[in-house]
Amino acid sequence: MTLVANKNKKPFRVGMVGAGFMAKLHSLSMNNIVGLTNDPDAKFDLIRIVDIHAASAKKEAKRWGWKESGTDWKTVTRDASIDIVDIATPNDSHCEICLDAFANGKHVICEKPLSTDSKTAELMARKAVESGKIHMVNFTYRAWPAIAQTKKIIESGAIGQIRHFEGHFLQDHNNDPTIPLHWRFQKGPAGAGALGDVGAHIIDLARFLVGEFDSVSATMQRFIDERPLVEERTKKGAVEVDDFTSALIKFQNGATGTIKAGWALPGYKNDVFFAVIGEKGSIRFSWERSNELQYFDSSDPSDLSGYRTILLGRVHPGAELFWFPDLGGESGMGVTAQGMGYGEAFALSFNHFVDSLKSGKSASPNFIDGLRCCEIIDAIKISAEKEAWQKVHLAKI
Repeated sequence: MTLVANKNKKPFRVGMVGAGFMAKLHSLSMNNIVGLTNDPDAKFDLIRIVDIHAASAKKEAKRWGWKESGTDWKTVTRDASIDIVDIATPNDSHCEICLDAFANGKHVICEKPLSTDSKTAELMARKAVESGKIHMVNFTYRAWPAIAQTKKIIESGAIGQIRHFEGHFLQDHNNDPTIPLHWRFQKGPAGAGALGDVGAHIIDLARFLVGEFDSVSATMQRFIDERPLVEERTKKGAVEVDDFTSALIKFQNGATGTIKAGWALPGYKNDVFFAVIGEKGSIRFSWERSNELQYFDSSDPSDLSGYRTILLGRVHPGAELFWFPDLGGESGMGVTAQGMGYGEAFALSFNHFVDSLKSGKSASPNFIDGLRCCEIIDAIKISAEKEAWQKVHLAKI
């Protein structure tokens, strides 16, 4: 089905469901797109933000310039004055909101993971495609200049056939046992713990850079079995999800890999790491040094052989929007190493969303990418339970 582009050049009228932490980053990004791109047609009109907690919605509306706030998400999905639904709610609520949004002719951007399981994610992907509307899953790191540059290097053939991918997303904040039993620690609303929360990102990057998964062999661990209840801190409830997951990967193209996802590993603050190893070279990246990319070329002479560090600047995909002046030289490079951060990553994701809204071309990553991630998460969970290799089932959409 042909996607529907925004051809009237009016502001993109958006409603947001969820007023938690992501509301800050999404709102900031939408407010800044016009200034960063110098494109008046990239303007968002922030119509309404809703949340089950009225005070949270009202607070974020005032903070970021949303015209209205409320508690009923259907006032977003069914409002004729809204073109786009932005979903940043617990994972088990994504499906119902998305389906209603598509049924009412809205474009949708949804936080990851797309759903708590591949069955509902498949339904969401099918309805997204059938709607003819733009649909995007906010795998933020895919848009980061270092990762876009990695994709560019791989596609150029510079490192040759990929042999191995090593990746992890590790954090330590949930190593604190006093953190209460919020929804991310519960299987129903979350689907998975560290695997679904941060692991979804490294799974998406592995697919984006290397290709489709064929099969996985995984282990899952929980380090903290009980946490204080949110409403009554003197009592505790059972944690139902993983704190750490590790998996071996076989890709369809013959490459192998490893992925790790953890949120209770002391010393790791927010480390999104990968190394892509090919027959002629390698590329590696860590978010802890997010403005650098390391590249190894096997053709270098032995006395110069080793990883070189590339400092991000305006010549790298997406970085030209930010803080790198063009000094007018013939190389067009300007100044590098001014530095970008987490907020800029979200701005880049929303800029990609804008490009799709304007052109009518499929967003990347879209709901099919979101489905693939959920299929891999399900396979990892089954593998860990069975203690055996598990094929990844890929639904045809």
